[in-house]
Amino acid sequence: MASSVSYEFLKSQYGVAGGLATLDNNGLVPTSQLPPNTLSIFQGQFADEAALVAAVPTGQMAWFAYNLDTSSFWYWSIADNNWQNQQISEASYILLSSYQQSVVPFIVVSSA
Repeated sequence: MASSVSYEFLKSQYGVAGGLATLDNNGLVPTSQLPPNTLSIFQGQFADEAALVAAVPTGQMAWFAYNLDTSSFWYWSIADNNWQNQQISEASYILLSSYQQSVVPFIVVSSA
């Protein structure tokens, strides 16, 4: 009887706040069961930089978006207060401070 009660208790905890997350048919936690700020950092896909800036003129730390024109992810720089492409040349990467190099996973494109 104890295992039956335990099973029923666990089953009642599936998919509820403070309970246990469930998995969908693909083995993923449904977005409805994720914390609200988990998905809010991705701002979406934009045709180009102008469209990104027009849609999201200001941002917050950890925000990122995908720019179709450059085929790259862009992040919101709190230091510079603007959107920055994560795809940069080696020469530009070298000019970054060690802090900037450590907090943003840049994709360095060789100039050679």
